[in-house]
Amino acid sequence: MDKILIVDDSATVRKLLVHTLRPKNYRCIEACDGFDALEKLAQHPDTRLIISDLNMPNMDGIELIANIRQNLQYKDLPIIMLTTEASQDNRKLAFDAGANLYLVKPSPAHIILFKVQSLLEADK
Repeated sequence: MDKILIVDDSATVRKLLVHTLRPKNYRCIEACDGFDALEKLAQHPDTRLIISDLNMPNMDGIELIANIRQNLQYKDLPIIMLTTEASQDNRKLAFDAGANLYLVKPSPAHIILFKVQSLLEADK
């Protein structure tokens, strides 16, 4: 069962993602900001994919991705930025930090599932 770390300051968004992913046998770990996500990643080093929001308190998604990419253990860990921010500037920042995909909320559940499955299969 692949572990997916869901990082979003909105409990509602985290619950929606868990509701989308769990029926497909993904084990979901939730974090409320970038600092919390780094702690959860340390506790679950076998995490296979991260879905992160951009705008969060304490540590935003760009900072989180940059921190993760500094660790050689996670240089190839797939990361999806899932945010309400549709600007090209934010998209560029996310990709420059090391995001693999940039999706704008609201994204349909079947699209999120397809992207998750595609990234996980490419990573095997």
